[in-house]
Amino acid sequence: MIGQVYYVHIGAQAQTASKTLIEIASASSSVTLLERAQIGQNSFDTSENLGCKIQLITTTGTGTATTPVPAEAQNAAYGGTVKTNMTIEPSYTANKVMYQSGFNVLSGFLWTPANDDEVIAVAPSGLVGIMLDVAPSASMNFSYGATIRQVG
Repeated sequence: MIGQVYYVHIGAQAQTASKTLIEIASASSSVTLLERAQIGQNSFDTSENLGCKIQLITTTGTGTATTPVPAEAQNAAYGGTVKTNMTIEPSYTANKVMYQSGFNVLSGFLWTPANDDEVIAVAPSGLVGIMLDVAPSASMNFSYGATIRQVG
């Protein structure tokens, strides 16, 4: 496949609410492919079902600027922007949920497309969010991340 691969990973961060964990903005001159998304936790030992959603965003929110790590050292910096742990939620695009699933916190959530046709493509200047869409019953330390590919 063409393009450059980048990793976004946040480790062991306490979460108590339903919220956007990762917001990915594609550069104005390239397409971003979301190739993998994961959410796990390491502080709660009781079974609990939560939900995750991947959805297109209309208006950006406020979060912590996060620098994607290139898969290969010689890769240029990612041309778009990534925010994590949103403090002000973005506005999600109605009827543009790309994936939604429940998961048990003991086993975590992992989304990987079965083939290239299922990769989520974010248009130039487009936005996509990976959201914990069900609030946990108590504070949990979540680790979460994504693998993205910049094309163009």
